[in-house]
Amino acid sequence: MTAEHTTPGPQRERKQVVPLGSTGVVEPEKPKMQAPAPAPQKEVTIETADGPVTRRRRASVGGFSLKLSATTRPGFTRRWFNDDGNRIADAHDLGYDHVTEEGITSSDPSSRISRLVGTKANGEPLRAYLMETPDELFAEGVAEKEARNRLVDDAITAGRDSTGQMTHSETYGQGSIQRDR
Repeated sequence: MTAEHTTPGPQRERKQVVPLGSTGVVEPEKPKMQAPAPAPQKEVTIETADGPVTRRRRASVGGFSLKLSATTRPGFTRRWFNDDGNRIADAHDLGYDHVTEEGITSSDPSSRISRLVGTKANGEPLRAYLMETPDELFAEGVAEKEARNRLVDDAITAGRDSTGQMTHSETYGQGSIQRDR
């Protein structure tokens, strides 16, 4: 390197700073960006030792919330059925029909109300569909289920196999069931 390049500032010629407007160059106008209007926040007033304090309401991200909640309909019992295997067809056989009510949040593009509830074994999304049945049919189904359960309870209490799969020599001990129904 030469001495000309290594010597500090005063020996070098400095460029003069000229304001942009005096050079004849016109700076293009930048479009004025307006910030989007903030979404209206709900405010909460909290009583503290120093007096009431107003702050914006926090979102309940990690809190308790019901993922499969839906409105009720008088005279009908509603249940969520996973679209896994033959569950929807079985529900139809039991007298359930799809709910197509307006105003209930759904993740299904059709008119049937559904929610994403998981993933199937093959990687496809698993949906649960909201279905309803009249209260009379629901009560009949509960009564049938209770009758089957009573037969099993009676067989256990009597010490016999209600399925017929076990021999008498395979029975160990004595069964005891207390009914609270």
